[in-house]
Amino acid sequence: MKKTNVNKTCLVSVFALCLAASAYAQAAQEPSGAPPSAGPDPGLVGNSYSEASLGYQKQEFLPYALRDYGFVTNGSALKEGAWGLDGNLAFDYLYGEAVGVYDHVDNAEAGLTNFIVQSWGRPFITTDAGYAWERAGDVSRRSFAYTLTGGVEFEVLRNLALAPYVDYEAEPHLYNHEVPVASLPDHLTTYGVKAMVRLADKWRASVGLDVDQYSGSDLGYRAGISYAF
Repeated sequence: MKKTNVNKTCLVSVFALCLAASAYAQAAQEPSGAPPSAGPDPGLVGNSYSEASLGYQKQEFLPYALRDYGFVTNGSALKEGAWGLDGNLAFDYLYGEAVGVYDHVDNAEAGLTNFIVQSWGRPFITTDAGYAWERAGDVSRRSFAYTLTGGVEFEVLRNLALAPYVDYEAEPHLYNHEVPVASLPDHLTTYGVKAMVRLADKWRASVGLDVDQYSGSDLGYRAGISYAF
């Protein structure tokens, strides 16, 4: 528990430093009272894009390592003044192995992102729902699934944006009974931060770091590439 609190405190500290850096960058780049600079921003919230990503997580308990492949396509659906709405479709494939037993989870969801454009950033809330299916050893399970994500995306530099977030995922019927050794959780709260770098007008690369609710040793890493359309 102590290690978990330390790691979460570190991530919160990173978030605070990100916010401070953003405020400093905005103050340095924009005259007092001026609107945000025009042109494409390096972030993803409020933009239409497709992104492919690869995640890796080391865990304290079995399975000791997880691999996660993700794809999301997001469309800007509506903008009214400072308020905006995005729609998304997402697919995720997660697997781990322990003592010769493999656990695979496929998750397909669709949802909406509400956000507000401020001079300092874009607070957002995403709600997704869909379906998940799991294969662990000789056991197969299926469940409805949903994900709730809240955070804020802000521009630190002209070609760099950061997004600290909290994410809750649930797949209620993928219960961990009949216990295969490589059993994955059916609910998970994640605290993370994602950095996005604009490579060209339509291309962005991203890297992320996160920690989950179960152990401070459960650190996850993710890299992705996205294309705006």
